[in-house]
Amino acid sequence: MAYKYKATMYYSDEETEAFLRDKAVKSNGKKSASHYLYSLVTKERENLMANNDIKGKLVPVQLFPEYVNSREFSVNGSVDFIGLPEVYFPNNGESSLIRQNHKSLMETIDDKILEHVANHFSNHGHEVNDKSFRIVLKTYVACYYCNTSTATGLYSGTFTATCRMITVSRSEWDKCGGVLDFENLRYIKYEAVAQAGRRIPRGLCKVAESSRTDTTGAFFIPVLTLPKKFPEKTLPESVIIKGVDISFSKERLKFKAMNESQKKRYLLKP
Repeated sequence: MAYKYKATMYYSDEETEAFLRDKAVKSNGKKSASHYLYSLVTKERENLMANNDIKGKLVPVQLFPEYVNSREFSVNGSVDFIGLPEVYFPNNGESSLIRQNHKSLMETIDDKILEHVANHFSNHGHEVNDKSFRIVLKTYVACYYCNTSTATGLYSGTFTATCRMITVSRSEWDKCGGVLDFENLRYIKYEAVAQAGRRIPRGLCKVAESSRTDTTGAFFIPVLTLPKKFPEKTLPESVIIKGVDISFSKERLKFKAMNESQKKRYLLKP
């Protein structure tokens, strides 16, 4: 058989010569060093192709037991916020106005939540010298509002926010082995977890919730492959608000302008 390509191997040590003489035996009993070397190259190519296939495949996400050490609480009451009157968006229409007003509304509700936390949560139960930080996870927010002055963009309404409090102390950090990335807790859709995209952490710990009306996704804490030290010298703010924002769907967020009858009843309340 004629071959199109040729490669020559040069060597001078007797050990290599003896090794090739011993291995270079074909199935028919004849010796062929070139046949043996070609088989080695073929195997190497197959191994490289197999490794490339493995690298190209997405590594599945590992789901760890739910994180249950959080406390649910609710905040509700009246809310007043400054939005933008319609004259600010003569070309973009009502949707831009609503989005900007909802952003202002959510910021005001966040302030109400922080105020509630400051008044109702203390450091009781933790060591005096035990540095810690808290994560307030908004899992559901609803608000009915109306404009009390169309010209100036003044709005008023009533809201309710369901939250979970996660206190991350040194002892809690160590209890979790230092692998829970609390600061990067976020909402992830189940479909994204199943697809295991590149932006999805390889390990996830779902935050347990008492109510499971959302069938689309959940809040997850990324699980690190290697433990981290407790961030004693670089602690984040004492209270971090995470969770629901104005981009969430109706299972998690319900901001709705009052109709005329609702507005009338609301404004007539003492």
